[in-house]
Amino acid sequence: MIINSKYNFLKPFKVKKLVRLGRNFDGGYLVCGDTLQNCENLITLGVGDDLSFERDFEKKINSKTIQLYDYTVNNGLFLKIILKYFRRLITFRTRVNNFTYSIRNYINYLKFLKKKNVILRKFRVVKNKKYYNDVSLKSIFKKINSNNNLLKMDIEGGEYQLVEDIIIYNLKIKMLIVEFHHINKNKKLFTESIKKLKKKFDIIHIHANNYKFKKNSEDIFDSLEITMVNKKINKYRKNFRENFPIKNLDFECFPDRKKIVFSFKN
Repeated sequence: MIINSKYNFLKPFKVKKLVRLGRNFDGGYLVCGDTLQNCENLITLGVGDDLSFERDFEKKINSKTIQLYDYTVNNGLFLKIILKYFRRLITFRTRVNNFTYSIRNYINYLKFLKKKNVILRKFRVVKNKKYYNDVSLKSIFKKINSNNNLLKMDIEGGEYQLVEDIIIYNLKIKMLIVEFHHINKNKKLFTESIKKLKKKFDIIHIHANNYKFKKNSEDIFDSLEITMVNKKINKYRKNFRENFPIKNLDFECFPDRKKIVFSFKN
C-alpha cells in the first residue's frame, strides 16, 4: 500500500542502527541504537501484562531507574490471563507453549519488580488531575534530575492530551516512543500532535499495529507506533526510510493476523 502523500510528514529519517527492544510481537519497539546508549532512565506510561521492552532496556543499559506507571496492573491481571489460557488448553483451543508462556510472563513480572531500580506506580497519567490516583507528566519530570530519559507511552488514546507537556519537557527526553490510537476518529488531532512534536523531535521509525486494519474509506492506519529522537542529538537527517515493515526488525503485533505492508511516496 502506498500512503497518501499528505502523510509524508510521518516519513522517518534513516538512522544508522535500529535496535529492537521487547518481544517479537505486541510490546516490542524499535529504537535508535546510538541514542539508547545516552538514556539512563526509562519512564513507561502504560504497562499492561508485558514488560519485555523494559527487561531488554535493563539488560542493555546500566539504568538508574525504570519507572512504570499503570493503575490497572496487579497480580489478578496475570492470574486471569493464565486461567484464560488454561481453559483454552483443556478445550484444545490453544497450544501448550501459550499456556506456559503466560506462567513464565507472570514469574518474570514478579522478578523484575524486585529489582532495586524498578518502580511501579499505580497511577493514571493525565494532563490535569481529577482523582486520587491521577498524576501529571509535569509532576513526574519535576522529580527527575536527569535529562537522559527515554519516555514510552501506550495509554490507549490518552497520549493526545500529553503532547503539550512532552514539548514543555522535551529537554529531558532523549528518545520518545508513542503508540497513537484511534487515529481515524482523531485525524486532525493526530496530525496536529505529530506536527507539534516534530518541532522538538525527529521521527526515526514508524510501525502499523495490525490490531485493526484500514478500511477502504480510510487513508491512514488506526494505530501507529512512532519512535522519535530529540532534534538536539539526532545526527541522521540525510535520508528517509520509505518502505515498511523492516525485515528481521519489525514484526506483526498479532502474528496470527495479516501483515501490514506500506510505503511512502517519493
